[in-house]
Amino acid sequence: MRSCSDNCMPQRYIDGRTERWLVAWTFVGLQLQSQRKKSMGPFKLNFIICLSLIGASTIGELSASIQDSLDVKGQPIPLVLLAEAPVSVGTSFGSILKTDAPKATTVLDLSELKTAVALTEALEFAPGVDIRSRGPWGIQSDISIRGGSFEQTALLVNGVRWSAPHTGHHLMNVPIDPEDLGHVEIVRSGSGAMAGAGAFAGSVHLRTPTGDVTDGGSAAIEAGSFGWKRLRLHADMKAGNSIQRFSMSRAETDGHVDNSDAQITRAMWVSDWNLGAERWKLMVALEDKAFGAQNFYTSTYPDQYETTQAAIAQLNWEKTGTNWRASAAAHGRYHRDRFELYREGTGWYQPTEDGFYVRNTLGSQAEADTAGLYARRALRNVLKPYEPASWYAGANQHRSLTAAVNGKFQWFLDQSAWTFSADVREEIIQSNRLGAAVEGAPEMYPLADQRSNVDALVSWRGHSESGRLAASVTSGANLNSRFGTNFLPSADVRYRLGPDQEVVVFASAGRSVRHPSFTDLYYNVGGAQGSEDLLSEWADQAEAGGRWVPQQGNFVLEASGFIRRGRNLIDWIKYEQAVPAQDVYQAANLSSVDFEGWDVSATYRWDASILRRARIAYAWVEADRMEQDFISSYVLDFLKTKLDLVTDWSLPLEVNAGVRYSMQQRNQPFAYATGNEVFHLLSLSLERAWGEQNQIRTAIRMNNALDEQYLDIGQVVQPGRHYRFSLIFDLKSEE
Repeated sequence: MRSCSDNCMPQRYIDGRTERWLVAWTFVGLQLQSQRKKSMGPFKLNFIICLSLIGASTIGELSASIQDSLDVKGQPIPLVLLAEAPVSVGTSFGSILKTDAPKATTVLDLSELKTAVALTEALEFAPGVDIRSRGPWGIQSDISIRGGSFEQTALLVNGVRWSAPHTGHHLMNVPIDPEDLGHVEIVRSGSGAMAGAGAFAGSVHLRTPTGDVTDGGSAAIEAGSFGWKRLRLHADMKAGNSIQRFSMSRAETDGHVDNSDAQITRAMWVSDWNLGAERWKLMVALEDKAFGAQNFYTSTYPDQYETTQAAIAQLNWEKTGTNWRASAAAHGRYHRDRFELYREGTGWYQPTEDGFYVRNTLGSQAEADTAGLYARRALRNVLKPYEPASWYAGANQHRSLTAAVNGKFQWFLDQSAWTFSADVREEIIQSNRLGAAVEGAPEMYPLADQRSNVDALVSWRGHSESGRLAASVTSGANLNSRFGTNFLPSADVRYRLGPDQEVVVFASAGRSVRHPSFTDLYYNVGGAQGSEDLLSEWADQAEAGGRWVPQQGNFVLEASGFIRRGRNLIDWIKYEQAVPAQDVYQAANLSSVDFEGWDVSATYRWDASILRRARIAYAWVEADRMEQDFISSYVLDFLKTKLDLVTDWSLPLEVNAGVRYSMQQRNQPFAYATGNEVFHLLSLSLERAWGEQNQIRTAIRMNNALDEQYLDIGQVVQPGRHYRFSLIFDLKSEE
């Protein structure tokens, strides 16, 4: 039998009791004063958050505390939690057992995260996840799930959705090092009502640690191929009921090809207060990136460059009563992006007095500057219509702000529970390319736009007296100031089979929605044409599957199938027979595309063996529509099949080893110039601890060990075989 009930919450402590209670819960959300019509200059943002909770009850104090997926020393999840890790799987409840999840779910613990320098490096080998990188080590990556586009995956951090209204390409600009996470949950199914707008095809949930710590810290130094260097510092401090965590890292590389150099700086502070039944968590995080963007968005003008900055502030609050739990959060995300189609600086392009950008080199590079293209226009437009870059007036500059507050209240009864939840957010952008002209706006950002978004739900979940059967019904709604109201119903069910309830079958169905980004609506530069007439895309989807978990809890076998009927899907397409012929990609709604597929995974952990863990997973996705007279940039360019293998080993001489393998096949291999319909990625790692207290660790990781030559997206060449060496010092205070 399982160690806690279906909801991992207090109903097991109140069975058979009666109570009387009164709860008045007021959530006054968000007041925004932006002076939209007069000036979109400095953001004027005022939060007024009132959270009041008044209750009385005759029930005794809850003795159980919320579980964490990380032990006090930050080691991998204990063996038993392979079967019973509490996760948030797109349901309306804070945590349920992974084995009881009504959706296909994967949990990555610290052992899969600590050898990565970017979250996407670990997600590359996760079942059913498509990571498309424009550079190594997390320089820029898109994440997709089950054939969805990069805009159709939601990212939640400590239960709060992070959004990138400018473009989903910047969603994974996450100012958190993988080593600072407790675990990652991947939900391979749309969860529109629960995870909010954007959880179209799936969601990724990041959780920072909440376990106890001892005073101490660590310092890590790395060096590797292509001039890779990284320095990371981390410190933990405990004082009374509070825990403070500080992290800072700086990484840089010369790049594996010309114009692929990069610098990445991150800093984070997390403060936890545990007051018994009440908990607070404050997180402040920063990230700064600067990188050569060779061929990132177009191969016509390859010498691109980009800098991004992200700043996050988030405050979480949670309180647990005898038969209820309440939580709330306030979140702000500021993001700034400068994109140069022609990289500026010494040795690159220089602006001229007459408004062109010229690179003073010989040969083909000289022909690539805007002045050269402009001069050649008269010679070429007779034979072939040619769009010169004389329209290029300098870098694209954008800054966006997302401000959100949310709240959730859960009421637990004997064999059921109710959940009420709401998320209110404002999304604002200022730009020289996106939005409408604003009187009195700053010279650098003459255009602007903003929109309000509300996600709300009411959900009921119940289970039978034996616990074998559990089901939930959710009524959700999304209200957007520009795109109107969408009703998002959902339902799920799971049933345990067998005398020991080792087999679980589950099914879910629901609707999800995603609104166009500001780039989708407004971008109109360099062969790309957005559309202000775009509609929100939505999908109805269903999933059914099962999992087998033997009593010892160290093995999980899971299989599931899904269907997703997408409508008004947003894509960037190019018509092949346009008249006159134009090399222009236009944002458009595709009327309907249906996706279906299945995935299967098996995970096993050994307590005392050379092979400590193994996970193998296979996923297949198919669409009912192919390109007809147009080229699809995103909707029909998906990962069709994927095979992943992850193993961890305990070798002689106290050496720990990891092997990560992934076989990937895209739906449109002809769109890329490698000639490889299938490519294989292999990552190998070795680690050993030294010293009486294992205070020194050395590690080496080899990525793309097979030296595969491949393009992950567009014409961006991925690096061949490359290495990374690490030296880590763990510093702990004396007891």
